[in-house]
Amino acid sequence: MIRVWAITMLISGGLFAGGVVWIAWERVPAWLAADFPEFLSTFAHTLRRVDRLQPALLVIFTVSTVGFAPGDGGSSRTPALVAAGAALVIMTGSVAWLVPLQRRMVACDAGQPPPDGAELRAQWVRGHSIRAIVSVLALALSAAAAVA
Repeated sequence: MIRVWAITMLISGGLFAGGVVWIAWERVPAWLAADFPEFLSTFAHTLRRVDRLQPALLVIFTVSTVGFAPGDGGSSRTPALVAAGAALVIMTGSVAWLVPLQRRMVACDAGQPPPDGAELRAQWVRGHSIRAIVSVLALALSAAAAVA
């Protein structure tokens, strides 16, 4: 059973981290270069696609990491639990900080951007960059746990 938890943990964690890093690497520079109405259009389009899968991958990663940790004693338990904690930090930060920002930006009319639109975009980029770093760290910790 440990093998199933490990495989699920690594695949879901890799897909989640890969998706988050892809947005940070490919989409964010284009969004920062775009004027705000163009940014809103492409941002909303990306969110419609990504928000269908990314939350599920994060939940699967968290559950499988927690499932893996107690079943494999010794040195792999600690990195797995820290990875699960990092996933919970990502979830909490996303729900408490990034999702409200996303909703505020997507809800505004592209023809009438909010006066604080540039600041909203900067806050989201900052938060997403943190999410990308933490997701890569969580994946690295889960990989270390799987090979320990």
